[in-house]
Amino acid sequence: MPASGAAVVVATHRRPALLPRLVRALEAQRDVGSFDVVIVDDCSGDETSEVLEALAATTTLALRVLTQPDNRGPAAARNRGWRSTSAEVVAFTDDDCVPQPRWLATLLDGAAGADIVQGRTAPNPGQSEHAGPFSRTLDVRRMDGFFQTCNIAYRRRWLERLGGFDEDFRFPMAEDTDLAWRGLRDGAIAAFAEEALVHHDVRPSSAWTTILDSRRWESVALIVKKHPEIRTKLHSRYFWKAAHAPALAAAVGMVAAALVSGAYRRAALLALTAPYVKHRLVDAPLPHVRRRDRLHTLPAAFAVDVSETAVLVAASVRYGTLVL
Repeated sequence: MPASGAAVVVATHRRPALLPRLVRALEAQRDVGSFDVVIVDDCSGDETSEVLEALAATTTLALRVLTQPDNRGPAAARNRGWRSTSAEVVAFTDDDCVPQPRWLATLLDGAAGADIVQGRTAPNPGQSEHAGPFSRTLDVRRMDGFFQTCNIAYRRRWLERLGGFDEDFRFPMAEDTDLAWRGLRDGAIAAFAEEALVHHDVRPSSAWTTILDSRRWESVALIVKKHPEIRTKLHSRYFWKAAHAPALAAAVGMVAAALVSGAYRRAALLALTAPYVKHRLVDAPLPHVRRRDRLHTLPAAFAVDVSETAVLVAASVRYGTLVL
């Protein structure tokens, strides 16, 4: 075991261009003793393995590369990673993140008095030009109950006691929340370390990419099924996002209006779109959109909200738990 008794585990899948930056950030960690680094390639099938091989041959880190024989998702990849070490504390981050220089040292300091230590995650300040209505990043300034694995550390004994991440989660969403909540239920102590900072990439704004990515929200229904108390974090206990309720009503009204005859009936049904229009134009407009441009983004916003709601409808049926 290294002198610090620490390891950093990263699951990666088809993001070879990001890996050299991640390794450089880990090389730059300060105020910390030696530590292991395990990067698990989740069967990328591209140049990821070659990039990792080159990094392992040149880095000053104690870097070990593992490759999954098939793509099983981040839960399985992270499990293989932490189980391959003997470290007393295991920190997790992601390939689209840049841990800042005292990240690991601060997490380890926190682990002296806690079993789970979450750090602060901020949008990458060098990618502000990517910010838009459909960009994606993470901004975690406090312990919000989701325990994102882009910036967290666990004492090994708790990973072993809990059996690691639940591999029933098929997509990169909520497997990290589930692990922490199982730990809290069993008595693990959690803490937030604000100075353990990670910069998270800002994905360029694209409605189409957001729609394609919406299948990940299936995991919301699964996490609520496994931990019903998480309903308190939903909107009105049944909606993952505040926009989903008016979007669902609007979609029902539009479909029904297309199926009925009579101008008055159609007008009455189309009136169901009004709450959604008000929500997106007045109550909760998309970020980074000027007031005069809000109407132009409305169709794309509606397509995104409806696609996410449709995924959740299907997931509600799949897992027998209503979340929309």
